This record gives sequence, structure tokens and C-alpha cells, in this order.
Amino acid sequence: MAVMTRSHFEATVASLLEEAGIEAYLPMMKVRDLRNKRGGMIEKPMFPCYLFARINNSQVYQTRTTRGAVGIVTINHNIIEVPQRDIDNVHAFEASQRQVFIRETCKLIKGAWVTVTGGEFAGMTGRLLKDCNDGNFCVSLSVMNLSFVVELGRSELLPVDEPTEEEGIELI
Repeated sequence: MAVMTRSHFEATVASLLEEAGIEAYLPMMKVRDLRNKRGGMIEKPMFPCYLFARINNSQVYQTRTTRGAVGIVTINHNIIEVPQRDIDNVHAFEASQRQVFIRETCKLIKGAWVTVTGGEFAGMTGRLLKDCNDGNFCVSLSVMNLSFVVELGRSELLPVDEPTEEEGIELI
């Protein structure tokens, strides 16, 4: 499972979970310390505000209420299982002696396909039209050959691969 934490609380949450008998994994990476003029390296979380934990149903409440934890990552109130192969791949990057840079590849950009994950439009797939000034996004959702444009928050959107016609989306 992926656990969301308050900013800079990743190590605290990981430690508290381990103390409670919950297996936690906080991937770290070395980055150049921009505050140090000599360019020294420091360790930082690979995924700021997130860590991974192996929990069972009886540990969900304890994990969510751990000091510094914000919650467990869900879609439509269903806890997301992080595939073991993804965890293994993160371990490989963490163990690598190569200099690794992280760049988000699934940014929400104009023209990207998204699935709505929350609210009354949950489950619908659409295309991002533009990034609004207030941090929301204008999304075109197609229903019965009509395009409905709605403004949605980032937390309600999940980037997806381009849908196919079999998925009920009419491609133009």
C-alpha cells in the first residue's frame, strides 16, 4: 500500500509504523544539496510525502492514524495495492550507484487523457482542455456524442493511456 504523509514526515511515519510491527519502506535517493555551495549530496525521499507499507485489514486504522500520516492512497475509497514488481523496481533504482534523476512522466497536461476518480463524474474518461489558474483543470467528458466541459481538481484526476473505441470513447 502507499501511505501519504505530511511534508517532511516520511521518516517519522516509517519509524512509527515499524515500531508498531508494520513493515514500512521509505525509498531514499541522493540529491545535490542546493543550499550547500560546494554541491554536497544529501539523502531525500524518492517520493516526497509517500512511503510504502505492507498492511493487513486490521492495521488499516492504525496506519491511517499514525502521527504524521495523512492516509492510505485510494481510488473510489478502495485501497490501491502497489504491485510487488513496482516495489522491486524502486529498490533497483535506490540501490543503483548511477546518478538517477526523477521526472514525472504522467503529468496532467493539455490533451492528456484522464479518468475521473472522485465526485459525481467518477469513472468517466475525458481529455484535459486546459490548466486553470486556481489549480483546477478543464476536462471534456463525452456523453452520448456531446462534450461536457467541467472544472475538476487534480486530486480527482488520474492520467491514463489513450482509450480505445472498444472502451466506449469516440475518437475524433
